[in-house]
Amino acid sequence: MSSGQLQRRLGLVSAISITVGAVIGSGIFLKPLAVAQALPSEAWIHAMWIGLGLVCLFGAFAYAELGAMFPEAGGQYAFLREGWGRFVAFLYGWTFFWVTNAGTIAALALGFAENLLPLFGVDVAAEKKDPGWLLVVAVAMILVLAVVNHFGVVLGALVQNVSTFAKVGALALIALGGWLVGTGAEVTAGPPAEQANTTLTVTGLVAAFTGIFWAYEGWYQMPFNAAELKRPERNLPLGLVGGMVILIVVYLLINVVYLRVVPFAEIQAMPAGTPSTHVVTLTVERVFGGETAKYLTLLIAISIFGAANPNLLSSPRAFYAMSQDGLVPAALQRISPRWGTPTVAIWVQAGVGIALVLALQTFADVTSFVVFAAFLFYALTVAAVYRLRRTRPDVARPYRCTLYPVTPALFILVAIGFVAAVLQDPVEQGNALKGLLLMAPGVPFYLWWTSRRGAQRLSSGGGSS
Repeated sequence: MSSGQLQRRLGLVSAISITVGAVIGSGIFLKPLAVAQALPSEAWIHAMWIGLGLVCLFGAFAYAELGAMFPEAGGQYAFLREGWGRFVAFLYGWTFFWVTNAGTIAALALGFAENLLPLFGVDVAAEKKDPGWLLVVAVAMILVLAVVNHFGVVLGALVQNVSTFAKVGALALIALGGWLVGTGAEVTAGPPAEQANTTLTVTGLVAAFTGIFWAYEGWYQMPFNAAELKRPERNLPLGLVGGMVILIVVYLLINVVYLRVVPFAEIQAMPAGTPSTHVVTLTVERVFGGETAKYLTLLIAISIFGAANPNLLSSPRAFYAMSQDGLVPAALQRISPRWGTPTVAIWVQAGVGIALVLALQTFADVTSFVVFAAFLFYALTVAAVYRLRRTRPDVARPYRCTLYPVTPALFILVAIGFVAAVLQDPVEQGNALKGLLLMAPGVPFYLWWTSRRGAQRLSSGGGSS
């Protein structure tokens, strides 16, 4: 292996596929129940899925401008470096490595195992108490994805494209079937509507925000591959914005179908401890029959697999960029001369993901843990659009943020409001604080590493770079 340049091999289809595939994973299957029980009406449910999807789209507008300006490896890391400097960018990379990306990989791997094993007659409930096959399958999934992405970005993108088309197609089939069948005779009537929870609370809003944002989590992934996109000034904005539009439409349609087949009042009456996939399971049973429902876990497993792939396809490019900037060991920027991929960064991230799998052992709800940390840096990244318009007005902007300055301002306001609400919510603040505790060691590490690098340059007779 040697240092080198990433190669531009990905087209528009792959760009859209990475955006869509990175998002559609566990969220659309696991979160509708929690979201519906947190809100007082169907109208609120649909408004939240559309509204927060638009918020993410507004963020995508800003990321598209930044990505077209700086079409290089690293994505969000590069945007923060250009907008706010090396320290903020490093702190993001540190958090991304230890909290958001590694935690997501581990959780998705365990979720994949939990949904795949029942197809082979394995008792998942027993596995959670005494993990064996659960850990084997989860670790195997991470290793498979690491191998796939080791052997070239084209192969990784191919896996992404196939899995994306498969799960979008499956969701479209559920949506079409649910719309045609609707509330037919086979649908069990739910309790009277007056029994539903009609009170909107702050805790309910935070729970709904967290669940929906988790379902949209991953929308920012594709710019990490900017250095490998053909015509990035065109394909990056189209891939990011186009992918987000597809996601909003798909999520709205599938939630309309869920509520058409499983009445809102029935969902509200489901007791505590109801499996998070129950709404989806009931929908499939009522539309296609009970026998078909047993294959739902395979669909969820495929979806989770496709969502996990970008974490090893795109995310190691951030560590590659950080290494090029001298903020982490130089080994992380090594490119395989044969495959053209940052193989060291891929395997290091896979290793951390595996370590977290072995530490967690069961599917952990990392929603607030990941989403809270992520939104701190989303807000800073979108704010960089304003700063760079002022400090670097002469840099070419092949794409300019749609409806600037309104859309980035709305995104930032929602992000700040969400972060503040999480910190005030007694249910969610614990996981959020855990994320902050893991972020904190990044500060002394940055000071130590940069001082060490400076001492090395002086001892070798080098100057500042």
